[in-house]
Amino acid sequence: MNTVKAMIFIACIIGVITSMTDIATPEGTLKKQLRSVLAVILLLAVITPVMGHGFKVTLSDYTELADLPEFDSVSTATKLYYLSESESRLEEYFLDKLNKNGIENVRVDITTDINEYNEIEITAVRVYLTKTSDRGLVEKLIAEDLPDTQVIVQEE
Repeated sequence: MNTVKAMIFIACIIGVITSMTDIATPEGTLKKQLRSVLAVILLLAVITPVMGHGFKVTLSDYTELADLPEFDSVSTATKLYYLSESESRLEEYFLDKLNKNGIENVRVDITTDINEYNEIEITAVRVYLTKTSDRGLVEKLIAEDLPDTQVIVQEE
């Protein structure tokens, strides 16, 4: 609690000093430079009491959290959420694109995965058509946006 009091007290004193110097200095570049210096001093003055009382941030804290069993379930749930959300938005996008190009009564299923760089990667696009005559156009339209993705067109 004393640390918080010290931070607030120092911030108030620096604030008063900043106000006084702001009033006393003439307009121009000197005023801007002085404000910058005082802002840095304020930041350091507020952080110093916290740092002086054993406050530290380490990666070992994260490692300890990662070892908890709850971490895996939260991580998996988050991964599944982002994958399903991206799949549904992509399906909606391609459905809209196909409808605008005159292909209706179609269903799009997209499969995604998270690669080694934690990026969402589209692994496959399945399109279910009622008219097989639209197959070439569907493949062309999807390949415009996803040239390296496997596109599977099937009749429904």
